[in-house]
Amino acid sequence: MAKKENKTKVILASGKRKSSVARVRLLDADSETIIRVNGLNVKAFANEFARDRMLEPLTLLGNKFKANLNIKIKVIGGGWMGQADAIRIALARALSKYHNSVEVNTIFNEYDKTMISGDVRRTEPKKFGGRGARARFQKSYR
Repeated sequence: MAKKENKTKVILASGKRKSSVARVRLLDADSETIIRVNGLNVKAFANEFARDRMLEPLTLLGNKFKANLNIKIKVIGGGWMGQADAIRIALARALSKYHNSVEVNTIFNEYDKTMISGDVRRTEPKKFGGRGARARFQKSYR
């Protein structure tokens, strides 16, 4: 019995922003592109600005590098905007790997340098004596 050849291309990539971490899995699809974030369709996101920010890499590539893809994204930590930026970075890295083209990297880098390289800034840890990293509790003298 001959072994069946599986020719589907699988790309894995991750992106970080503040305290959010996103992991993207790109698969070739038979029909149209399907994007799911934590099991939900990306169109289910209420915040339109965050949704547009997440899908910026796909919008930038447009029809020139059009491919039918099944995109599965898992994101944890942070707030909604940090998660959107983490997804954006991970998706850009995955698409760059998938197309394996210098042209794709130049498109991303000309638009925004942090699209592939990411933002190195992270949240500062909370310290004692206050509500956050730098904020202190008020002092009363009377």
